[in-house]
Amino acid sequence: MNEELSGNERRKALKREEIIAGAIKAFRQAGYEGASMDLVAELAGASKRTVYNHFESKKDLLWAVIAELMAGQAEMAQIHYSKTEPLESQLGRFVDAQIYFVIDSSRLAIVRLLTSIFLQNQELRDEASKGDHCQVDYLTTWLKAAKKDKRLKMKDPNLAAQIFRGLVEGTINFPALYSPLKTSNELKPLKDEVIAVFLSRYGAK
Repeated sequence: MNEELSGNERRKALKREEIIAGAIKAFRQAGYEGASMDLVAELAGASKRTVYNHFESKKDLLWAVIAELMAGQAEMAQIHYSKTEPLESQLGRFVDAQIYFVIDSSRLAIVRLLTSIFLQNQELRDEASKGDHCQVDYLTTWLKAAKKDKRLKMKDPNLAAQIFRGLVEGTINFPALYSPLKTSNELKPLKDEVIAVFLSRYGAK
């Protein structure tokens, strides 16, 4: 929490975090459709009025849960191209950013919860997917720089970025939804293979 915040602002920020935590508990307990703002307030240890002072609706709470989950990953994904560093280690950091959600038990539990919610509610799923456009695509920017530096060879960096993400999602993230939690060390062979496969296709020869 930002130390520059005033005492009142810190209290508001802390209460907001408690409400978000209460919403996660409520969604797990009753499902998104079944969870009420009353239940959120109860599990957050707050009054219903306080919950509404921070969030106008249950949907706003859901977006806040997603935003909190994405914040750490977004910071990790801010990777800039290096002319001197091996491509493998740079791509490795992109993999680490993408698997950020599934190598921690609390984050993985939230991802599983959100997956369940979106599978059951297409309207929410569609709204969530529309929010992706506002994120900076560091991977595509990185691929363009590596291509310009003649270390990668590809016609369409956007397509290559999609392929890279698909490799990570298909081999690591999606299986994590229904498998026991794995550590970074346990995932390293898969991570290395994803990078090797990607570079075998797009590496400059």
